[in-house]
Amino acid sequence: MVTTMALTERDLLKVQAAYPEYRIELRDGKVVVMSPSGSLSEVVAVNLLTSLNIFVRERRLGFCTGSGGGFHLPNGDIVAPDVTFTSRERMREAQPGFAHAVPDLAVEVKSPSDRISELEEKLAMLRELGAQATLLVDPESRTVLLNLVGEQRRTLQNGDVIELPDVLPGWSMPVEDLWPQSL
Repeated sequence: MVTTMALTERDLLKVQAAYPEYRIELRDGKVVVMSPSGSLSEVVAVNLLTSLNIFVRERRLGFCTGSGGGFHLPNGDIVAPDVTFTSRERMREAQPGFAHAVPDLAVEVKSPSDRISELEEKLAMLRELGAQATLLVDPESRTVLLNLVGEQRRTLQNGDVIELPDVLPGWSMPVEDLWPQSL
């Protein structure tokens, strides 16, 4: 006889405490262990997060988080996208522990150990739960897959500008500003 057991937020916290060097999520009752991202993907995530956070903070629009900011979703999953924006309408204040909200914007930055199909699946789930926009950034191909609710999916590249008019009106970022500058 095989017995399966759905894990809880408390279980996830125990696993995370045992393996602090890994990023861990809870999806469909199963623990998903992710290795730390590479330096290129982390620099790209920080570049995007910095641009978003400056814009959001100056206007008091809500909160931006990096990969350490977890979300306890309505379906029971706990995920931590690489970059998020959550409007003040969805989350009035930053919360200790996991945010019980769906971010307006969720971003995944592909690292060397990631599979594009798994990242796309995670972002699709977030859109189904109410995320208004998702970005899948691939530093290796220097492309951004942009999904806005109600619009056709688009692939952006250098020379294009990321804009999220229904999520963050007035914010924009040239795609080439995501990539690290040579020093």
